[in-house]
Amino acid sequence: ASGPLSMKFGQRLREARNPEWVQFYPDYDRLKAMLLEMSRTGQNRAFTGRRDLMPHSIGGTEERISAAGPSEVEFVRFIDAEIDKVSAHYLAQAKALRERVKDLETKFKALSENSGGLSGADVIELANEVERCETILLKIDDFINLSYSAFVKILKKHDKHSSCPLLLAYSVKLQGQPFIQEKLTSVIYSLSNVNSKLMGKESKSEAQFDPNQAGGTSFVRKTTKYWVRMEDLTRVKCMILKQLPVYKFSEGDNDSDRITSIYYDNDDLDLYTGRLHKTPGAIAVRMRWYGEDPKAGSPVYVERKVHNESWYGEESRKERFSLPEELVQPFCEGKLTPEGVRGVLQKDPDFKGNINYCVELAKEVQGHIRTKQLKPYVRTQYMRTAFQKKGDATVRASLDTELCMALEPVGPNEWRYKGDLVRDQICQFPHGVLEVKLQLAGSQETPKWVQDLLDTGMLVEVNKFGKFVHGLAALLPPTQVRELPYWFHQVNLDGDEDQGANSYGKETAGIELKAGGTPPGGDAKGIKSAAATRHPRVVYKAKEPSCLENLAKTFLAMSDPVPFQKVVSGKLVVEPKVFFANERTFLVWSSLCTQLGSITIAVLAIGSHRPSMLRVGVMLGALTTVFFLYALAIFHARAYGLRIRSTEAPYDDRFGPTMLAGIMLVALSVNAYTSMCDAPGAAMMLLPGAGGGGGAPPQ
Repeated sequence: ASGPLSMKFGQRLREARNPEWVQFYPDYDRLKAMLLEMSRTGQNRAFTGRRDLMPHSIGGTEERISAAGPSEVEFVRFIDAEIDKVSAHYLAQAKALRERVKDLETKFKALSENSGGLSGADVIELANEVERCETILLKIDDFINLSYSAFVKILKKHDKHSSCPLLLAYSVKLQGQPFIQEKLTSVIYSLSNVNSKLMGKESKSEAQFDPNQAGGTSFVRKTTKYWVRMEDLTRVKCMILKQLPVYKFSEGDNDSDRITSIYYDNDDLDLYTGRLHKTPGAIAVRMRWYGEDPKAGSPVYVERKVHNESWYGEESRKERFSLPEELVQPFCEGKLTPEGVRGVLQKDPDFKGNINYCVELAKEVQGHIRTKQLKPYVRTQYMRTAFQKKGDATVRASLDTELCMALEPVGPNEWRYKGDLVRDQICQFPHGVLEVKLQLAGSQETPKWVQDLLDTGMLVEVNKFGKFVHGLAALLPPTQVRELPYWFHQVNLDGDEDQGANSYGKETAGIELKAGGTPPGGDAKGIKSAAATRHPRVVYKAKEPSCLENLAKTFLAMSDPVPFQKVVSGKLVVEPKVFFANERTFLVWSSLCTQLGSITIAVLAIGSHRPSMLRVGVMLGALTTVFFLYALAIFHARAYGLRIRSTEAPYDDRFGPTMLAGIMLVALSVNAYTSMCDAPGAAMMLLPGAGGGGGAPPQ
């Protein structure tokens, strides 16, 4: 849990920690008091790097005159003890939780094997125990996150004023601690199994969709992607587990499976550009496998993803078929023909798809590789936790963690790289990626729990996020990649200033920093600005709102628009004709203003010597100006809302027409009243015999 931005960390720690475990958290207040005392007495500047690095003798003593207060040695000794305390408590709680979950599984098995099966009371008791285990799991997770944050915060405070920096050294030490290294994914998987059986949502069934895709398949669904901060991963998993069980397609006691994909592209990055701009028909070609690296005979899935917009009459789709590992390179080289693929699939006992469909797909994919000169470019690897009900693909979810992208510098006659990589060839993504996949019929509504999950604020929607696009944008030099996806510089969700230019990838505000480079706006410490080589790159994203659009949003705040057509992703589905409809509406308002403006000019022309007519003309001119500015503001506000696909823009505008009708009614009434009061004798001139200029009756 995180507090307000203005809250000090010490106060947030005191409010967020578990009261039952107060004594096991790092003593942040005492560590902070030690730093203050060290700063007051000058002990934080005692290490100068000269005398302290000289040899010492065991033949002497340490009886020296020293400053009062704690020393750096005492601070290090105390923080080491605090780290050991946190590790010991984590190990004890993790062991107790594993034993409790094991007892739960044993009890469930024993009750299930009874002649009468599980009674209603048994189900309630077991479900409550699952809930209690999940609560303990979340408590442990919060304990680890708060403790780790406390250590990092206090070490940053120390290094800010000390001559002996410790943060980097202790970062390495913390990464090796049990509360960082050991995971409780096996506990999550066990709780999922028990809960799914209790609720009748078993995660495995013959009728269920096969995630291994053992055959040629093509499927269409609506997928929305979100980033999940690492500190929220466990909580998000537990929320999903209440509705969907974990589905595993490989052996093991943890809740996730490793997925590796190798994406193909050419030197012109045609596939990258198409996927970046979401061009209709843009494809992605990849080779994917599950679990450990494939060996001879292991299945590798040849996949093609095709992007289409729904308003084109087609949906995006993913198609694939499997080949043995040793036949992937012959297929890419054209030595294994599509008809050869037919023979391979016919001999595969696990193949369940349409062979003719797979042969046609193989022909098209091989054509892409040969004609576009595609080759392996980037590899993605992650651990996927999949969630799905038994035999129900209406709502599916998957959470990818430990996401890494790496370049694929293959040699001749290789379809994947088997050598070692250097650090610059690897990009580690700092968040989890949650995908919510919906296959809803026309009358079906989005499940309420999905919207509840979105409302927690733990998910950050990243529309059309792609691992392939992100990997190439992060790893390739700007001489090859000149356009970046819109989300590229939003990776640092927390805006931590300590995670600087080089904390992720190689980019800072669209500038790549070569060796010795510095971010824009000044020199980094210890780096000469003359050595910097900068390559500006374009970030492909929507335009920022103009001043007029910002004014329109402010002006229209009073209209209190009703949200229009919400979907799970929180984004509006926009078709091209909607933009033209917005323009036509503006033209209708403009036509009305033109007519009123023409009347205004005529009234002012004929009423220049009549004060009442002049007042009417001025009033009509003012109203015409108000109507036109209102129409212009509405037009820009709607256009901006459509461009960002907002559901809160004033599409349903009831204020404007009501205002127009009301003002016109008042204006006509005032005009009629003024005219009648200003010329009372004008009507008398129309009566027989009235006035002196009526003329004589005809002869």
